[in-house]
Amino acid sequence: MNKTVLIAAFLCPTLGFAGDITIKDPFVPLAPKGVIAHAAYMQVTNTGDTTRSLIGVAAPDYAMAHIHLSSEKDGVATMTGMDQLDIKPDQTITLEPGGLHVMLMRPSEPLTLGGTVTFDMQFANGETVAVSAEVVERYGGS
Repeated sequence: MNKTVLIAAFLCPTLGFAGDITIKDPFVPLAPKGVIAHAAYMQVTNTGDTTRSLIGVAAPDYAMAHIHLSSEKDGVATMTGMDQLDIKPDQTITLEPGGLHVMLMRPSEPLTLGGTVTFDMQFANGETVAVSAEVVERYGGS
């Protein structure tokens, strides 16, 4: 690992990376008590020279975790599970409210403001990227 990457990882603990995939600014909005679904948002960047395929999410503190896409058509909101998310070379994909996100279902414990949610992003080549997302104040639109 080069010194620049090592320094960046030390100074920015929310930065996750493995190989040519970098995860930046992961967060989970605090959900009201009793809510059994949480969403995680972040930026995923492929710095490599080949397309990388995100094929799953593993979250030890949740019964299920999936990649989802929220959309709205003719005033009707829908959410669709995605089996694969391709990230082209030098592409950054933003997972954000109202669009792509990691859906986390049935937590083992309630979230706490300032806490963390950990999960692994799983890629088709067998590589995983560990993510530690901070639980932040909920805001409009999430």
